Amino acid sequence: MVGLGVSSPESRRIEITLPSGSVLVRLFNKRDRSGACRDCAGVGGVHSVVMAAFENSHEAPRPAVSLVRMLVGAVKVVGTLPEGPVLLCGNHVSYRDVFLFGMIRASARLLVHPLVFSFPFLKKWALRWGFVQVSIDDAVAVLRQGQTVAICPTGLVEALGDAELPFKTGAVRIAQQAGVPMVPVYFYYGNYPGRWVMPFSITVQNMILFCLWPFYRRGVTIVVGAPMDPTGDVKERTKELKAAVVALKPVVRV
Repeated sequence: MVGLGVSSPESRRIEITLPSGSVLVRLFNKRDRSGACRDCAGVGGVHSVVMAAFENSHEAPRPAVSLVRMLVGAVKVVGTLPEGPVLLCGNHVSYRDVFLFGMIRASARLLVHPLVFSFPFLKKWALRWGFVQVSIDDAVAVLRQGQTVAICPTGLVEALGDAELPFKTGAVRIAQQAGVPMVPVYFYYGNYPGRWVMPFSITVQNMILFCLWPFYRRGVTIVVGAPMDPTGDVKERTKELKAAVVALKPVVRV
């Protein structure tokens, strides 16, 4: 059963507890002078929030296989995952990366920017693919439920396939709190855009590349590394995680 806890008007907070016992959603609400909640329309609004959180947590993700076939082409996976929940940590060189974690493990849930859920059409498909809004607490809760979570620790796309951006520490902190191993992943595409895209913002780059997808549909090799123990100093483990991801890049012989 899903538990709903509504705190006092002073704290103005709603907590939704899933069957695992973890608090998955926490909403802060403001009340007007009449005492009505602005962010949720009474019991009906709260009920819809509870149901959305429950369904998103328990419905099995459905990988975007057809979309990957259209946008990427052939997919080759090198390496295997250990059984049980793990945190997949991959490089981020294309918007297409978000669909590829499901090719490694179909049930993987990817952490994505909340902006994805602000558009009704995108939200529908994001929930279908098992995407979850970026949140350390929510990621830990999902991992403790026995599910696999995926993340791109740079947070930004490196469209040229380089590995220059530093990894953020969130991945290590999530793995430490959930008590699960980190698994480095490297996406290596058959073709990358040239530096002509660099003057544009990341958003515009992705839009351009999406429109020109036939020119960059050259397949991808996904290399899965060995599991890593997340325990230790967060910053040092984050550096080691990036090094492990970069080390997976295939050697291309000319």
